[in-house]
Amino acid sequence: MRQLELSFKSYKKAALCIGAALLFFSCEESKTDDLGKINRNFADRTTINAHVIHKDSGVVRLDLKTPLIEEYTLIDSPYTLMRKGLDLTFYNQKLEPNFLRADWAKIQQKTKFYEGKGNVVMINNEGDTLKTQKIFWDSQNRKIYTHDTVTIARADGTRIISENGLEGSEDFKQFTFFKNHGVINAEQKNQKKSTQSPASGQAIDKNILPLETKTKEIQD
Repeated sequence: MRQLELSFKSYKKAALCIGAALLFFSCEESKTDDLGKINRNFADRTTINAHVIHKDSGVVRLDLKTPLIEEYTLIDSPYTLMRKGLDLTFYNQKLEPNFLRADWAKIQQKTKFYEGKGNVVMINNEGDTLKTQKIFWDSQNRKIYTHDTVTIARADGTRIISENGLEGSEDFKQFTFFKNHGVINAEQKNQKKSTQSPASGQAIDKNILPLETKTKEIQD
C-alpha cells in the first residue's frame, strides 16, 4: 500500500513538472512570437537628406528629394515613409516632367503606390497646377485619385474645383470630377462670363533650399 502511495506521489510530481515545463515553453514561444512581430515593425534603413534618382535603361524616370527616408522592409508589405515630405519629379513615356510635393508621403514598395498628405501640389508639363490635401498615385498604371477637395488651375486661367475629389491620369489632363464647378475665361465657351476672378494658373516655385544630400541612383 505504501509503495502505491509513493508511486502515486512520484507520478503526481512528474505530471506537475511536465505541466510546468510545457507552460514555460509555451510562454517562451509566445514571447518569441511577440518579439518577432515587434522587431519587424521598425525602420531598418534610414537616410537623411536623401536624393534618389531612378533610371530605366539609362534614362531618368524619377527624381526624389526628401529630408528623411525610413524604409520598413522586414514586414510582409514593405513600405517607405517620408514623414518630412518630399519633392518628386517624375517623367512620362514622352519624358515630359510632372512634379509632386507633399508634407508627408508613403510608398508601397511592391506596387509602387504613392500616398501624399498635407499641402499637396502637382504640376504637369504644361504648367497646370493641382492642389489638394491628400492624393494617391498609382505609378504603374499612371493614375491619380483623391476624395478630398481639389482645385486645378490651368495655365490659360481656367480654374476648376471639385468638392468631392477626382480620378484621372497622372498629369491630370484627363479626369473625372464629382460635384464640380469652374471659372472659365471670358474668351472661352462662347464668351460666357464668370462671377469669380480666374486664377492665374501659374506653377508654384519649385526651388528648394540647398541641402547636403545623399544621392542614390537606381537602375532597372
